[in-house]
Amino acid sequence: MFWKNKKTIDVALDARHNDNRAAYRIAPDSERPVIISINDESYDALNISGTGIAFRSEKIEVGSRCSAMIRLPSEERVFPVVLEVVAKQKDLCRCSFREIHQEAENLLHSYILELQKLKIRQNHGHG
Repeated sequence: MFWKNKKTIDVALDARHNDNRAAYRIAPDSERPVIISINDESYDALNISGTGIAFRSEKIEVGSRCSAMIRLPSEERVFPVVLEVVAKQKDLCRCSFREIHQEAENLLHSYILELQKLKIRQNHGHG
């Protein structure tokens, strides 16, 4: 599978990452959101990729690094990550994963792939 080639996520990320994510972003289903919990606050992900996540918060500033928990609905699994807010537009926080365990990264890639397949099937069903 395409994500198995990558062993770590944060080594190459720091060198090439700015505001534009190199990975494919996908918006979670609004009825089955991806939830990010930071300091007892919960946020719905607007989009997610193998290298980062975006959500809305007025409390978190650009450059902030914070520990977070991410819940994927397809897996009903929760895993820890360290996020860095690399850009902010009003309350839109664009974050990179700076620390993520291999198992969590695999779960994330599986979730993204399944969501892509679902959206393709939905688009073909309506077209």
